[in-house]
Amino acid sequence: MKKLRPNELTLKVTTPMSPPAWAVLERELIRAQNRACDAFFERYFDEQGYLKCLPRWGGNDGSDDAIENLTGWPILHAVGGDDAILDMYKLGWEGHLQQYTEAKTAEVPLAKDGMIYKEFPASLDWFHHGESMTVFNLQGLSDPYDLAFQQRARRYAGMYMDEDPQAKNYDPEHKIIRSLFTGSRGPLLRKATALDWAGDPIEVAGRFDPAHGERNFEEMLAHFEEYTDVVGDHPINLSATTLVLNAFLLEGEERYKSWLLEYVDAWAERAASNNGIL
Repeated sequence: MKKLRPNELTLKVTTPMSPPAWAVLERELIRAQNRACDAFFERYFDEQGYLKCLPRWGGNDGSDDAIENLTGWPILHAVGGDDAILDMYKLGWEGHLQQYTEAKTAEVPLAKDGMIYKEFPASLDWFHHGESMTVFNLQGLSDPYDLAFQQRARRYAGMYMDEDPQAKNYDPEHKIIRSLFTGSRGPLLRKATALDWAGDPIEVAGRFDPAHGERNFEEMLAHFEEYTDVVGDHPINLSATTLVLNAFLLEGEERYKSWLLEYVDAWAERAASNNGIL
């Protein structure tokens, strides 16, 4: 029997019935969200899909925070939102990649050649990568056959499977991700500095409201001054498995499954040998 793709399967309903109240309300909620997304995108994104903001690097207001403005949009489309929702998300994602590829730091070494490289953040921790990828990773819910999506899903996974010579984030011998700071430029194998975390110096007072309550750039640096020990693996790096899972879900390729089991099992084995402590 031929295996049908979801978009090749047609269901015919021949018995009419009145929709339940919850379904009517759900559709109205989706329509309201469609209108809100239209207004939001028109106001805060330009015709290239660039966010109307000052592009910044770092843990306070980096590229991850920019694309988080579209969090949930692929889900909205998947549950029945207008196709315009998917179109706006895709324009915003393309614009985001280009905007932050063009954006460069002046003093932070990690991003002097672009905050995004090969369409993925150059380097940062997986708390922030997780925020950065939370939109893209859900595109497959309703748009899994998009060629660019498939190519990117495989490329991103390869950066954590020792397949990209410029991104040697994974150590297959010890089955670890080499640093808390990883990305398309590879692992950071030195102590991180407050500048690595906070980004280039910036005027704060009267312009911005940093999330940690800082009143000036010096206080932004002070917030990160002890965030230095990044070499070696960290439990939050398990979030990188979302990239490999995304690639596996495309066609069920065995190499992605094998890596997922290898890396997660290695963490489980280390925890078991350490009295259950990661």
